[in-house]
Amino acid sequence: MKLPTLDDVDYDGKSVLVRVDINAPIVNSTILDTTRFESHIPTLKELENAKVVLLAHQSRPGKKDFTTLKAHAEVLSNLLGRNVKYVDEIFSSRAIDEIKSLKTGEVLLLENVRFYSEEQLKRSAEEHATCHMVQRLKDIFDLFVNDAFSACHRPHASLIGFVPVLPSVVGRLVEREVEALSRVFEEKGRKVFILGGAKIEDAVKVLKNVLTKGIADKVILTGVVANYFLMLSGVDIGEVNKNIVKENKGDVSDEEMLEILKKYRDKIVLPKDVAVDKDGVRVDVPLEKFDGRYMIKDIGIETISMLSEEIPKYDVAVINGPAGVFEDERFTLGTSEILKAVAKAKYSVVGGGHIATATRMFGLDKLMDHISTAGGACIRFLSGEKLISLEVIKEYWEKEWKRKL
Repeated sequence: MKLPTLDDVDYDGKSVLVRVDINAPIVNSTILDTTRFESHIPTLKELENAKVVLLAHQSRPGKKDFTTLKAHAEVLSNLLGRNVKYVDEIFSSRAIDEIKSLKTGEVLLLENVRFYSEEQLKRSAEEHATCHMVQRLKDIFDLFVNDAFSACHRPHASLIGFVPVLPSVVGRLVEREVEALSRVFEEKGRKVFILGGAKIEDAVKVLKNVLTKGIADKVILTGVVANYFLMLSGVDIGEVNKNIVKENKGDVSDEEMLEILKKYRDKIVLPKDVAVDKDGVRVDVPLEKFDGRYMIKDIGIETISMLSEEIPKYDVAVINGPAGVFEDERFTLGTSEILKAVAKAKYSVVGGGHIATATRMFGLDKLMDHISTAGGACIRFLSGEKLISLEVIKEYWEKEWKRKL
């Protein structure tokens, strides 16, 4: 995917509106993880000779962590090494005055865009371009930069509404993510995809794409995803585990997945054994001896051994979703050992969300070629779906902005 980047525009001395994604876990008003903040620093440092205004969101209406971005500005200030101003409004007269008073090299963070009721409406770029936020802000800026890869699958106002009315490019984070994830498909050699976690619907999207298009040589299933496919294979995983599968299955069709399992059985790898929580103790049980009485919390030791030998043989290894409840030290083994195996592949990619957290927790992040900052956007990319925010930028660059700059 060829996208316009900061290389294609002159931004020195200009007023630049940048959409970032610094949505973070917050407990008792404390931001617990600054990974996403850190991922935007290259873009912001590159724009140090511009007047930069940031748009961002935190959580969504109705959630406990749906809050202002004051603390986010403080975190950004510390990471950037210079003051990031903050205004608790988005497009009021006061906010506009603050934007207009910025000097070259200064950065201003506006309020949580999801405080604006029209932000999350599903509209086209052209429809969003007519909303109050875009109309109030568009004439103050010379350029719009989308650096919020983890939100690029959302058709929200702050992501696509400015593109029809402002020259628009992607930032360094988006550029890096797209290049790294594109390599998964473009690299030559044998490819393995390890799909785990609890979000069965997400895993199935990737599984269907990489199997039906002949991209994957093997697809290894772990976590609740594996438990679902074990059920389809006729394994009795017990009521407690069946209930967990039902809670996380979404709209996945059993009939369709049975067909996939039948057609690609030689390419799909399922666990040979599982680790269960038996009265607070980890017990590894071969599937043929599993009576379904206990909750499955990890893949078993025999499966871990098999995968530790198998995964490093591949040229490209992509992992999304943990193998078990890695937050519990009794059940970290599957996830940690598989990640170590993934790191040994010639090209290793880790999806966003929980598996990215696990990679950092085990100190394996420096061994990976790419760790995505995105959950949903990464899944959609690997599923072969187009990301609306990027498609809009590409479209308008070709038909509108490229010839004017």
